Amino acid sequence: MHGKRVALYLQTRRFRCQVCGRTFYETLPAVDAKRLMTERLVTWIAQEALRRPFVHIAEDVGASEGTVRQIFKEAVARWEESRRVETPTWLGLDEIHLIRPRAVITNVQERTLVDILVNRNKDTIMRYLSHIPHRDRIAVVTMDMWRPYKEAVRAVLPQATIVVDKFHVVKMANAAVEQVRK
Repeated sequence: MHGKRVALYLQTRRFRCQVCGRTFYETLPAVDAKRLMTERLVTWIAQEALRRPFVHIAEDVGASEGTVRQIFKEAVARWEESRRVETPTWLGLDEIHLIRPRAVITNVQERTLVDILVNRNKDTIMRYLSHIPHRDRIAVVTMDMWRPYKEAVRAVLPQATIVVDKFHVVKMANAAVEQVRK
């Protein structure tokens, strides 16, 4: 509470099942069934794990780093299950370098991130695009001038118009003007 670690000591009753003979403890409200911590703490750990390293959170709450990691994985899995993405009419395709280059899929009209793929290979892009629901709704695909992107889009989304994004056009135009100037 208030940034300080708090421990609750509860006395619970232990029961024995008359059918199978196994023993069990009574269930406690607001206590996570998998761990000896409150549901509120589990929620806090999941939210905090988005901002801070797992080890620091583990030190703060008195749990192991593995417990924090597992809580985070479960929270991400719940989020993935509830996530619903509308198929955009204007799809953006670019890359970001996180350890290695990865493809980034965006909804250009809504200015939202749709997905980040494990790499930017043509096969990966084609596999992803072929599994998009209602992909016939995609009318425009904005991308940089990397040939595998164009080939993948042409193969899977033949109805879509390919547009080279402004950033890359301006970058190349500036480079050409600078070369002529020199």
